[in-house]
Order: sequence, then structure tokens, then C-alpha cells
Amino acid sequence: MSPRDDDKSNRQIARGKRKRAGDRSARLANAIMKLSLPALRKLALDQELRIVVDRARAITALGARRRAERTLAGELRRYDLQVIDEKLGKLHESENTDTELFHQAEGWRARMITGGVAAAAEFPGGVDDELPRLIDAAQREGTTGKPPGAARKLFRHIIEALRIQQTPADADDDDDDDDDDKV
Repeated sequence: MSPRDDDKSNRQIARGKRKRAGDRSARLANAIMKLSLPALRKLALDQELRIVVDRARAITALGARRRAERTLAGELRRYDLQVIDEKLGKLHESENTDTELFHQAEGWRARMITGGVAAAAEFPGGVDDELPRLIDAAQREGTTGKPPGAARKLFRHIIEALRIQQTPADADDDDDDDDDDKV
């Protein structure tokens, strides 16, 4: 085996590594281009990178948009792709959690409208003074055929109660992690 053959294999390895990094940055660029504007704000990108992303997202023609996406992928290679990928993962995870929370709230709203205040007693967020009033208003709306304004208010109230209920549980989990570090 000559030294020249060894150099060739090293070049092939380096070329493969560059190609994988390029594929990864292209995948991240595609994911960033598909994000909504509020989700993009939550991503908290570097200012220079954010300018490139905004410029690429402003393009609407398909061919030009693909070129802009490739340009964005090239810019992404200058940054730590692992960090950006983790941020995207956390963003998608929080979106999935919100979706799950909305499904729970929809179920509770339907159960409370059909079951009344008795169903509210089973609600994990607890029954406060406003909840029975909102349930009665939503039931009256359903029977009279009015637009579901009170049902929406009930939904918002349920969402807030579920979020408040989730927050202390997350704080307790964080406290447990701190205790493990001290041991």
C-alpha cells in the first residue's frame, strides 16, 4: 500500500463527512424554512443567521426558494448544527405538548357541557367560582343554537387550569434533579 493510496482514502473519508454535514444542514434549512413566524422567533437564532433566514423566507418563487434554501444550508454549516438541531427538537416537543394539552381541554370541555357541574367535580384543575357559571352558559348556548362564545371561554379557562396544574409538577421535577446533583 503506497502513501498515495492512503491519501486517497483519507480524501474519500473527508468527502463523505462533508457530504453528511451538507445533508444535515440541508435538512435543518428545510425545517427552518417550514417553521411559522412565531415558531421561528422561539428558535432564538443568531442575528446574522436570522437575517439570512428572513431573506430566504421572503422569496416566493419555487426555484428561487430552493436556491435560497441551499444558501441557508451553506450558512448553517458555519454554525454548530447540533445546537440548532436541539433547539428545533425542543420546539417540536413543546408543540406536541401543547397539542396534547389542547386535546385534553377539548375532552374536558365536551364532558363538562354534557355532564354539567357534576362532571366538573372530576376536573383535575379543581372547581372554582367561575367554572360552573361558564358551564351553564355553554349549555344554554348549545340548547339555543347561539354561536359558541361561552364554550370558547370555558375552553380557555380549562386550558389555563391545566397549564397551572402542569407547572408545579415541572417545578417539582426540577427540584428532584437538583437533589441528585448534591448527593
